[in-house]
Amino acid sequence: MKLVTGSTDSLDVRYGRDGFVTVMNLLAAEELQRLKRRISEVARGVVNTLPASKIEFEPASHAASGETGIRKINECAERDAVFMAHAANPRILDIVELLIGADIKLYGSQCFMKPPGGIEKPYHQDSAYFTIEPTDLVTCWTALDDATVANGCLYVIPGSHRGEILDHDEPWLVGDREDMQVRRDQYDASGEVAIELQAGSVSFHHSRLLHRSGPNRTDSPRRGLAVHYMSAKSRWTHPTKPKPPYVLLRGREYDGCV
Repeated sequence: MKLVTGSTDSLDVRYGRDGFVTVMNLLAAEELQRLKRRISEVARGVVNTLPASKIEFEPASHAASGETGIRKINECAERDAVFMAHAANPRILDIVELLIGADIKLYGSQCFMKPPGGIEKPYHQDSAYFTIEPTDLVTCWTALDDATVANGCLYVIPGSHRGEILDHDEPWLVGDREDMQVRRDQYDASGEVAIELQAGSVSFHHSRLLHRSGPNRTDSPRRGLAVHYMSAKSRWTHPTKPKPPYVLLRGREYDGCV
C-alpha cells in the first residue's frame, strides 16, 4: 500500500493515466465550516431538507443512534441548497470540465459519515451502480474532516479505470442489508494507494476506478461529501425506471441525452 505523492504532470494527464487526482485545500475555511455545520444540522434533525428515508445507519457504531450512529446521507445536493451550492462551486466545476468536458450535469451525491467504529466499504466501481452511458462519470470527494489511514480514508487501484466494469457479485452485508462487492480474484490490490486528505481538500476519481474505504479505528468521525458529475451528452440506460430530472450545472442541454 502506498500514500499519494506529488506529481509534476497536469491534472488531466494524471487523471487519464491513474483514474484519480487530488487537489489540496480547494475549499476556503468558511466554505468548509458551512458544509460541516449543515451536515451536522441535517444529522441532528435541526433542518428537515432530507427525509429519514435518505439516512442510513451504521450496523456496529459505538453509538446506536444520533449523529454518531449515521453511516450515510443520500441525495444531499439534490435536496439541500447548501450542498447544491457546493456541487456548483466554480472551482470544482473548472476541474470537472477539464476531466469530462464543458457540459456538466449532477448525477448524484452522498455524505459518508464514517463515525467512530464505522465499517469498511469493500472494493467496487461506481459505474456498476450507475445506469448511465458512457461510463465516464467523475466523483468529487471532499474531506470534511482529515481523512487518514486510521479513520478510513479512500484506497484506489491506479489505472483500473481503463478496464471494464467487473462483476459485483460477491455478497457483503451492511447489518441486515445485503450489498455486493467485486470478487477478490478479479483484481490485484498490490499497487493500491491510500488517499489521505486534509479537511477542505478533494479527490476526483473516475466512475470505473476500483476503490474502497477502510474502517474508522479512531474516536472521531471521518466525513466525506461525494458529488458525482456526468457529461450532459450521456444517456440514461435503465430498462424500466424513468430518467430523473438531472440538474444542468454548466454548459448546454442535448436532445436525447440525460
